[in-house]
Amino acid sequence: MLRTFIAIDIPMELREKIYSAFDNERQRIKGVKWVEKENLHITLKFLGEIEEEKVKEIGKILDEVSNKFKSFEVSLGELGGFPQLKNPRVLWIGVSPSEKIEEIFNFIEERVERIGIEKEERKFHPHITVARIKERKGISFENKKFNDKFKANRIVLFKSDLRPEGPIYTQIKEVKLKDG
Repeated sequence: MLRTFIAIDIPMELREKIYSAFDNERQRIKGVKWVEKENLHITLKFLGEIEEEKVKEIGKILDEVSNKFKSFEVSLGELGGFPQLKNPRVLWIGVSPSEKIEEIFNFIEERVERIGIEKEERKFHPHITVARIKERKGISFENKKFNDKFKANRIVLFKSDLRPEGPIYTQIKEVKLKDG
């Protein structure tokens, strides 16, 4: 079994910028697990534990995504949190246009359901997770606004190996979106 997810890849220079935007917080706030810059991405679909035989089928679905969708510009927005920015469990950066991302998400959801992977029960909320808060004792974060943009042109199937020091993501398959 492989723990997997499908994501929009973010260019490394933008990942570095996002990561360094939280240098002060990483120094002073304890009880927070910060996402390593190599692991920053926009999750389209968390697949969970899947059999290795399904990887090929998911690869075909990604090929369909590549043929159907054009690349598009993604704008980063404000800092947010689940359930909220005050005392969050998860800290994230919002992204837009969410309609375009949701269109790809809906396509993937419908296709993976056909191969036996359950639909997401929660409403899809495209974002970049930057931290998970382990000890939620009144930690709150100042809002940050990100005005960066990037061209979303790569969709990746990742394998996630959970380790005590943090997850290791390994790319299984990557597809490029048509020039938009």
